[in-house]
Amino acid sequence: MTATVKVGDFANVYKLGDNKNQKLTAMETNYEKQATDFLEKPGCKMTITYKESSKYFPGDKETRDVYDVKIERGTRKFEFEFGNSMKDSEFVAVYGKTKYPIPASFREKPNSAITLYVRWNLQFDFGNVKTDHIVRPVKPSEYTILACLTKYDPGSFEDFCNEFGYDEDSRTAERTYNAVVKEWLNVCMIWTDEEIEELREIN
Repeated sequence: MTATVKVGDFANVYKLGDNKNQKLTAMETNYEKQATDFLEKPGCKMTITYKESSKYFPGDKETRDVYDVKIERGTRKFEFEFGNSMKDSEFVAVYGKTKYPIPASFREKPNSAITLYVRWNLQFDFGNVKTDHIVRPVKPSEYTILACLTKYDPGSFEDFCNEFGYDEDSRTAERTYNAVVKEWLNVCMIWTDEEIEELREIN
């Protein structure tokens, strides 16, 4: 069976793996392994595919990368959209203190092609000093996706609003609640109660 919903990132996700800090890099590796092991144990497969850049969440003033995510387990399938963080969605050429946005059509092109684009269209001497560089988007990992999934029954709408400080008369709160409920039902469709207990360890 298949379920397709549009859900949001309802958890705080921290990007680990600072190249200047080997301990954080090791932690990131451990977290990714935890996610991979969790998926492989019951035979689950996760596919993460870039879809578009858009103002995904209510209140977004800038665009962020949106990905189509598919989790499969035998004939069971859970498909949803994932709005990446603003930081990991950034695709720019950094020239001094200026950041020039790069078109999404250049996502798969090498830095040399992007550098030529910037020189011809934005800044003719880009790349002449070491501080000039290109910041590429960071695709969300399996760990990031699993960490953001709903892992507990949200209960009633009233309970949900009390828990997260929403106004019960808010249509936005109602839409958010409905998305969380759908996500929770799909989590329960893919994994057993025991496996969801393990999923809660990924956060």
